[in-house]
Amino acid sequence: MPVTELAYVGSRTSVLREGRGSGLEVFEILDDGRWLPRQTVGMDNPSFMVLSPRSTQLYVAHGDGNQISALELDPATGRIDYRDTVDAGGVNPVHLALSPDQQFLVVANHNSGTVASIRILPDDSLGPVAGLLSFEGETGPHRRDQNSSKPHQVVFDATGSYALVPDKGLDSIFTISIDSTGSLTWHQDRTIRLREMSGPRHVAFSPSNNFVYSIEEFLSTVTTYSWDAATGTLRPIQSTSALPDTVTGDSRGAEIAVSADGKHVYVSNRSGPGDHSPGGEFPDTIGTYDVDPDTGRLGPGRWTETHGIRPRFFCLDAEAGALLVAHERGHSIAAHPLDPTTGTPGPPVFRAATGSPVAILRHRLPVSAEDGKPSPEHCVDADHSSTL
Repeated sequence: MPVTELAYVGSRTSVLREGRGSGLEVFEILDDGRWLPRQTVGMDNPSFMVLSPRSTQLYVAHGDGNQISALELDPATGRIDYRDTVDAGGVNPVHLALSPDQQFLVVANHNSGTVASIRILPDDSLGPVAGLLSFEGETGPHRRDQNSSKPHQVVFDATGSYALVPDKGLDSIFTISIDSTGSLTWHQDRTIRLREMSGPRHVAFSPSNNFVYSIEEFLSTVTTYSWDAATGTLRPIQSTSALPDTVTGDSRGAEIAVSADGKHVYVSNRSGPGDHSPGGEFPDTIGTYDVDPDTGRLGPGRWTETHGIRPRFFCLDAEAGALLVAHERGHSIAAHPLDPTTGTPGPPVFRAATGSPVAILRHRLPVSAEDGKPSPEHCVDADHSSTL
């Protein structure tokens, strides 16, 4: 049976975000790597996405809003149609993850400082909020971006017993868990407090589940931790710059991912002071670090220019052997081929022009028994071992 490769792309659409997006776009990826637009569904600020447990729905967070939408996904064509919208359990949902038992959608709500669980019904539609957590702690000193708790992600480890929540506002990473009813528990004694005004944004687990890596948005650092899966405990072991030492101006860290073989960690850097800037004086980059397999520590970084503006999101596309980058202010998607020996991204290859892209989810048709699950890199949905 022929295989169809698709990409779903979320975008900024609002005036507040100076968005140029039209909604959620669907692209077909041809054998020669070209992306052809196939469908656009008009929506407000569709951002992070995840497939439902049976790949019949696409769940979409509405950035800056307070809702999650479910879209019907045609199993033959990959086309999507609006189904319904539910309460996100907070304001500005920025990240989605399926619970390990795939009975709940877990949402990080950035502006309200909450993490919510939403019940997934037997037909993959979304039900009501089942659990809700809010976090307390000392806010960081950044006057605009650290005035309250600001969780930016929820990532389950490989065992499914615990999840990590990086909180930009409280300069902390929290350990939480979820039970069979959707109730969420914050294990406060396992909280990791990072350097003041670091702004931990995203985390990624190693394939071995022994190490965790975080990208700090405000300080542009990468932190390495050991991970005790039995107790849900992090222990910091290294901090290194996410930037080349030639960068002396403002920059913000964005995304982080670990290669499938665990040999490399990748981060993206956005030059400039923040979301409302059109870009900075230094090039935006992807940083690559080699990983010591025994200690988890990172070697010296090497950097590849993205030749775009504000790489808010990237993911590793194992099928193409490339790193896909969404340039929010460059209004484009590019692929960086990965060197098969060193893992270093090469110069970018343009793939699609699209307004204000902020998230990419790859999907393959037809869906096999191994497909249809969200991957750690949120790119090719093949392995529900965590996030992106």
